[in-house]
Amino acid sequence: MKQRVYTVGVGDQVRLIRASNRRQAIAHVSTGLMTIRVASQEDIIHQLSKGVPVENYTASEQIELEL
Repeated sequence: MKQRVYTVGVGDQVRLIRASNRRQAIAHVSTGLMTIRVASQEDIIHQLSKGVPVENYTASEQIELEL
C-alpha cells in the first residue's frame, strides 16, 4: 500500500506521520491527545450547564491532492 508522509499539527507542535491516507495520520496523532465517544444525555446536560456549546462539523478548506 502506498504511503506518504503527512505533517499533522496541534498548536505549535508539528509531527511527521507516514500513513496511507490523511485520516490514518490524524488518527495516529489523536490517539494520545484525545478521546471520543457518543455523548450520553447526562454528558450533554452537564456540558451545556457549563456553557459548552454544541458545535457543527464543517469540512476543511484544505484540499487533499490524490496522486
